[in-house]
Amino acid sequence: MLTRPRSIVFWLVLIIVLYIIATAPTEFAYAVTGVWHTVDHFFTSLSIFIRTLKTA
Repeated sequence: MLTRPRSIVFWLVLIIVLYIIATAPTEFAYAVTGVWHTVDHFFTSLSIFIRTLKTA
């Protein structure tokens, strides 16, 4: 069964699946980095706002 030649559709699907598996961690890392940056920006802005209220 493994020695039979495969069709072009099999190879296309295999390449697409391998591409998705290879790029998924990169996309996930970009999403995590974006969330981290947004949360950091929020708490930095909140800290500035609280300091402004303390001095007023």
